[in-house]
Amino acid sequence: MAVVGPSGAGKSTFLALLALALKPGRADGFTLRRGPGGAAVDAARLWARGDEAGLAALRAAAIGYVPQTAGLLPFLTLRRNIALTQALAGRRDAALIGSLAERLEIAGVLERLPAQVSVGQRQRAAVARALAHRPALVLADEPTASVHPSQADEILRLLRDTAEAGAAVLLSTHDVPRAKAAGLRLLGCEPEPGPIPASVLRPLAA
Repeated sequence: MAVVGPSGAGKSTFLALLALALKPGRADGFTLRRGPGGAAVDAARLWARGDEAGLAALRAAAIGYVPQTAGLLPFLTLRRNIALTQALAGRRDAALIGSLAERLEIAGVLERLPAQVSVGQRQRAAVARALAHRPALVLADEPTASVHPSQADEILRLLRDTAEAGAAVLLSTHDVPRAKAAGLRLLGCEPEPGPIPASVLRPLAA
């Protein structure tokens, strides 16, 4: 699915909450499985207990996250950045890294540092990093904003393929036509009026 809406509507905050990168003011429950057939864990209980180690372990095992700014570690090559999620999850797979790099057209720059490649290449490396450990939940915040249109289409196809393989995939985007063309279901994120604006999600017509 794709979350769409104007800037400031809360899309990035919503994804960061689901990625366990932010703590909500209140949460009745948010249950995730660590992987196919894995144990179910209620992140809301971890939030309530302030269990940062438990949250970190759940993130590493179950979630792939693409922030808007790519968020690559500057002192690691692209290859090592991508491999980091595999190491944290205990699922090393060099062949998958190579396959993702080929599909995202960054195979030729894997041994370079983030500062030595373009913004678009960094963004594609962030997508590969989010998928490399085969997470149950993939969250991508504007993953196509800084790449060439043809590469944007391929990123969306890759995310759709990931969903068809069994993962839950949720991304935010301003490019509604491209999201529709990729066959994504759309959720509209709209700010509600009030002294402290909140946001609501509503399904949009295809």
